[in-house]
Amino acid sequence: MKDKLPATYLMALDIHSIHELSLFYYHHFDMTFPVLNHPLLLFKHIRGLALPLDVFPVVCRTAKLLSMDFTFPQPGFRQRVSSFPELALMALLVIAVKLYYPFDAIDRHPKSMTDPGVLAIDWDQWCEAQKDFDSKEVPDGRLGQGNEIKVEEKNVFKMSGDQMDEYLDWFEKTWVDEDRARKHPRGYPEQLLDMFPTGGTGVSANDRVLSIQAHQDREDRLEQKLRTVQGHLKIREVIPSHDAGMNGEAVNRIGSYYKRYRKEEDLPASARSFHEAAADLIAVKLSTLLIAVMQIEHKLIRWRRKDPREKETSDDDFER
Repeated sequence: MKDKLPATYLMALDIHSIHELSLFYYHHFDMTFPVLNHPLLLFKHIRGLALPLDVFPVVCRTAKLLSMDFTFPQPGFRQRVSSFPELALMALLVIAVKLYYPFDAIDRHPKSMTDPGVLAIDWDQWCEAQKDFDSKEVPDGRLGQGNEIKVEEKNVFKMSGDQMDEYLDWFEKTWVDEDRARKHPRGYPEQLLDMFPTGGTGVSANDRVLSIQAHQDREDRLEQKLRTVQGHLKIREVIPSHDAGMNGEAVNRIGSYYKRYRKEEDLPASARSFHEAAADLIAVKLSTLLIAVMQIEHKLIRWRRKDPREKETSDDDFER
């Protein structure tokens, strides 16, 4: 979404801006935003991250355990990062991945073939597929959306006419405030502004074609990433409960040795690539996503300590 929208609209889609908008409607019109359509959005995130579909019911079950309904927070409640519904949904997905498809090399064994963790993700292949997905090509003769901020003085002399128009259109939408120039006492005279209008000529047919081609190219790259990752999924060795410990060795189950990452520096290479891709899907910083994940992990720890049925694995295993 960030790649498709002009920079002037990015601030309006920030999670804090959306929250302020929901409070505005609540205070002035007594209206509440509808509940997030989390099943459809969750499926979109799973597809965008090329994850096994088995993680879908895990996220839904975890949300139900924590009584999370993905509603926008109302005024009067303590606002935390994990209170925002879309960020909370992605944090739950990250936790589910860390539980069933961890980033370490420890061998874990499911109890049956129906266990969601029976599949194992090859994270090296996932990182390579993600790198290929991110390395999108810019059409010939175009500057490429997102590359405008990288333009330097020396690049101007090598830019074509279309690239110069593309850069100036971006500069106008991002930095130029014509209304302020007209109203400010020291601004340019209105007659001078009328002589040199800054408005663009609108979206051309060629721009529409390029936009459609860019969308189709992204879908093709996503399909290629899905085929690559899904093609390298492995099946873990299944050890039923009655066979566990027969040789005197402890069996590591799915979800054991859960690792919590408090800072960006704690992330190993594969985990960092995954967390960055997840944060980019919902247009937040990596640090913001880590905070939301940590807050929901604390909720899970509190839930496990209250539920007497969840004593099979100690809290120390979850916190490691």
